[in-house]
Amino acid sequence: QNLRGKNLDQGDKKLLLTLLSGAHSLNHSLFLVLPFFLFQVASEFGTTTETIGLIAAITGFIYGFGSLVGGPLSDKLGEVKTITLSLSVSGFSTLMFLVAHDIPSFSVAFLLVGIGAGLYHPTANSIISKMYQANMAEAMGLHGTGGNIGYMFAPLAIAAIGTLWGWRYPWIFFGLLSVLVSILILKTKTPSHKNTVKTKVKDVIKTPGLKTVLIYNMMVGLYFKGVDFIFPSFIAFRFSPIFQAEIVSALKGIAVFSLLAAGILGQWLGGKASDRFGSRMALIITSVFVSLSLFLLPTVPEAFVSLFLFVPIYGFFFYAHQPALNSLAGLITPNEMRGTMYGILFFFSFGLGSASTAIAASVAQRYDLNMAFYAIMFFSLIALLLSLFVPSKKTDSKQG
Repeated sequence: QNLRGKNLDQGDKKLLLTLLSGAHSLNHSLFLVLPFFLFQVASEFGTTTETIGLIAAITGFIYGFGSLVGGPLSDKLGEVKTITLSLSVSGFSTLMFLVAHDIPSFSVAFLLVGIGAGLYHPTANSIISKMYQANMAEAMGLHGTGGNIGYMFAPLAIAAIGTLWGWRYPWIFFGLLSVLVSILILKTKTPSHKNTVKTKVKDVIKTPGLKTVLIYNMMVGLYFKGVDFIFPSFIAFRFSPIFQAEIVSALKGIAVFSLLAAGILGQWLGGKASDRFGSRMALIITSVFVSLSLFLLPTVPEAFVSLFLFVPIYGFFFYAHQPALNSLAGLITPNEMRGTMYGILFFFSFGLGSASTAIAASVAQRYDLNMAFYAIMFFSLIALLLSLFVPSKKTDSKQG
């Protein structure tokens, strides 16, 4: 019998969903540190931002590839065991940054964090899709919303801890919190797991409609990873001629905080909209506004105006697409294949999509950060085109 959440009451489910939301925020926070200190890290190791961008791209690929392991692993061992393994490995690996004093050791530490963290997303999405058979998109949205509530405070913590003690210590902070959350999940009542079906990747990919969803998600990954990596540097590019370094650092934290705060509302309403109007309509609308925001940021000449336009539009509509896409993928995939399917889905976004960190860094190095954002916008336009062809599914609110 597949895990379906039937042995948990609503209180147990809410507690587990809350812990997963915390784990979700920490998982992403581990990769938010480097964009804040990109130039400092490159300077300390005597290298270029292009080289650091390449290291980030390789780590991102490994992070995404880990989901191909995490999905089948969760189908075999169980979601809870796989999640605690992910949190523990990524958390303890951050300690290696304390002894990373050259590019090779820094790369090894970052790669180990990526390996551990990569197991998380397909596993969490799988357990949520099985616990919440009704209103699945809304549950996915709450997972994302809860994650964003914690994640939006990460930039403030990164800026404060990094300014006080250096760029290594924000990683240590998030790593130790990850280990703590893994212990709390182990001590929490969780669903039983029994799955004797061996899932093959090629069988999952044959799922009707999934190929289009995967290619769409790869385009999303290509623009998202690019924005995630260079947005703090773009703020420095626009505001360093105007303000002192301390004010620019604060602006980075406030801008990313505000973007993620907008994402909280986006996650919640995106899940509700998908359940009510269907996934295709939700994805089309979000793709239109994401592309618009990526055009406005480098095009509007006034720095503050471009920032004020970009942050709420991109933050809301990017995060609004996530519950719609994740629930759609769950709805078209059989229960016993969902762990593997979410692993593939995540790999296309975070693994293959991580190439844009190297692309954006290279364009920024050779031209400027305005051109880098135009390059990123190209991927969002392809995603918009593909959104017209994804399946349209709605969660059956009467389903148990």
